[in-house]
Amino acid sequence: MGDAPRFMACTLVDAHVHIHPCFPEESFFDGALENFHKAAEGLSGTASGCLLLAEMAGSHWLRDARGAVGAWTLASTGEEDSLVARRSTGESLIVVAGRQIVVDERLEVLALGRNADIPDGLPLDETLRRVRDSGALPVLPWGFGKWSGRRGALVAAALAQPGGELYLGDNSNRLQLAGVPRLLREAGERGILMLPGTDPLPFPNHAGRAGSFGFVLEGGLDPLRPAEDLLRRVRALREQPCTYGRGETLPRFLRDQASLQLRQVSA
Repeated sequence: MGDAPRFMACTLVDAHVHIHPCFPEESFFDGALENFHKAAEGLSGTASGCLLLAEMAGSHWLRDARGAVGAWTLASTGEEDSLVARRSTGESLIVVAGRQIVVDERLEVLALGRNADIPDGLPLDETLRRVRDSGALPVLPWGFGKWSGRRGALVAAALAQPGGELYLGDNSNRLQLAGVPRLLREAGERGILMLPGTDPLPFPNHAGRAGSFGFVLEGGLDPLRPAEDLLRRVRALREQPCTYGRGETLPRFLRDQASLQLRQVSA
């Protein structure tokens, strides 16, 4: 982590998390805990981990998840939009609600911090409006091949709209050697904040990736109302928070893209 922040305490936030059905849940949480520990090694104070879900249509993991998961226990907080995952060794992670919505133009929108009930298939502008109305953080996440041509122009137009709350999302599936995509770079130059996350793909070898890519918030989250606290603090940011993690190597990038293509053909 470059230019590691000097906080007495901080929260490492992975802002794009999927818990796919092919993931063994105990391995998922063990991997996230290990990744947060690795990311915290360069920090001066204590660090905790937060996973921001991006649940897809038909998925209600946060709503249904409670009880024991191997060495982990999933327990309610003081709000509907979060839970705490506690390991038998005494360590814990915060899990916060969020949705991933596929819009009519075949782009994705994240609604982070709320379990927003917004259907797929609406136009981009209407989806962003509904996300804002729900109280969630509206995020346009980068996706390979999705930010070029007509869809790239739609992203650029959304970023140019004055007044509407909007964030961008980088993710760990991006090829590191390719550098930062133009729209992400230009948005950052204009002061639009980026909330990065891992965006694990639906393959078993991605089960341990959560927590390895994200951003840093000063201080720990309110243990009773972590979703509300996170929303408040992200909205109070006036400059880009420190980020951590790296994109993919070329061999892994090519392997994952080939696997995605095979999955689409066989679907």
